[in-house]
Amino acid sequence: MSPSRIETLPQYEYPGETKEQLDYAELEALDISKLSDEQGKKALAVQVLRFINKNGFFYVTGHGFSDEEVRRQYALCKAFFELPLEEKLRYSCDTAKGDFRGYKPQSTGELAGRDNDERYNIPKFTPEHERPHPQLIWDHWDEIKDFSLRIHNDVLVPLLRLFAYVLEIDEEYLIERHRYDAEGLEYLRYMKYHPRSREADAQAGNIWAKGHTDYNTLTFLFHQPIAGLQVQTPEGKWQYVKSPRDAIIVNIADALEFLSGGYLKSTVHRVVRPPEDQTGEPRLSLIYFARPEANIILKPVSSPLLQRLGLDAETDQFSHDVTAEEWARARIAKDHRFRTGLVNQPEKEIIAGVSQKYYD
Repeated sequence: MSPSRIETLPQYEYPGETKEQLDYAELEALDISKLSDEQGKKALAVQVLRFINKNGFFYVTGHGFSDEEVRRQYALCKAFFELPLEEKLRYSCDTAKGDFRGYKPQSTGELAGRDNDERYNIPKFTPEHERPHPQLIWDHWDEIKDFSLRIHNDVLVPLLRLFAYVLEIDEEYLIERHRYDAEGLEYLRYMKYHPRSREADAQAGNIWAKGHTDYNTLTFLFHQPIAGLQVQTPEGKWQYVKSPRDAIIVNIADALEFLSGGYLKSTVHRVVRPPEDQTGEPRLSLIYFARPEANIILKPVSSPLLQRLGLDAETDQFSHDVTAEEWARARIAKDHRFRTGLVNQPEKEIIAGVSQKYYD
């Protein structure tokens, strides 16, 4: 039975694709509908082994989401950011404490060059994360919940099972560390990058989001036709990431790199000023961030594959055990201090002796 929905939102249509010829990265596409078949799973594992330790960005197809369902979420995203600022600020997240649940405003004034986006993060639909939301969100609660749960159950879980198969470990190992009802945070993000003048962008080096890795397990980015997302190749080159309408862009993030002993690479990416034929459009994004359970220690799994590759030793990056929750909160709080001007130079150490690298 489909979730209830209120038909009050204008239908969302995507902005036009750029006509500029851009240098796009060549990314693999994993058709996860094949995972229901043993031969399909083996074929996908061979495909993963061919590219995954070189490039942590890839496409997922066969995910089961219709174009209408994705555009419906974009309609909600657009409607949320059209709410008055005073109303959105009532639901602000406490990033100073590493908590990303709720609304983050765009930076303004002298700090505008550090942060060009608004975000609204809707956390897991569990008692731990019950919190106030704008009426717009409550009015569409059932369909937002259904969309979020399907990403976890129908996209994240099959991928975790596939990666465990590749690592030659129990196929439930990673899934058991990402139980939806357990303590910890995953969230659906509505995001809006604001267009800037040519002069304002030039002052910021044409960067809308500096090069970084994500701190979670996997990040899922739904179709976004305004070009700007770039991935850094192993050789240090920046290339655009094309966003096919029928695919989800997936990138591996820090937690999965830690858990796989560095085999599954957390890949550096950034957002830059769009091509000239797209510069006047706000850039909306629909993203899902999957994270391990709060108390999971970020250390490598015992894996025959990692042992053969010499990656099985426990990471010595951390000076002491660090949980997924501690890692995420430290990253968020550190970024908050720079974004809000509490510090004027990016801080080096994140937690337990691990430093953050900067790429712009």
